[in-house]
Amino acid sequence: MTVAVPERSRVETTVMSLRSALTAGGLTLLVGLGAMSVLGQPQATPPTEHLGLSSHGLDRMLERQHCSTTGFGSGVIPAKAIVRHPSGTTELVSFDAGWQVFNGEKPGELVAVCLGRSRQPR
Repeated sequence: MTVAVPERSRVETTVMSLRSALTAGGLTLLVGLGAMSVLGQPQATPPTEHLGLSSHGLDRMLERQHCSTTGFGSGVIPAKAIVRHPSGTTELVSFDAGWQVFNGEKPGELVAVCLGRSRQPR
């Protein structure tokens, strides 16, 4: 024996199913957007040791050798570089040696690139 379901009951069932599906979809969208905002934030990196760029000796070397900590324009090839070794010492080296440190071929950290001493008398 089959029981006929009244028409109103089918409509209510359809509306309730649609409402449940929209609620579940909305909640899924909210959770997804929340996860994307958390994952999209820059990850915290451990602080690096301060290079001591404000020390007077290094400041004088940067000025005397015409150095830049951010680089020079295209077409300008530096002659020297300042490198900080893992031991903590800072040294003026050739640009090639500084480039090897920058590329990770040698240990240390590239502090600045330099044009070298001015050849013009002051």
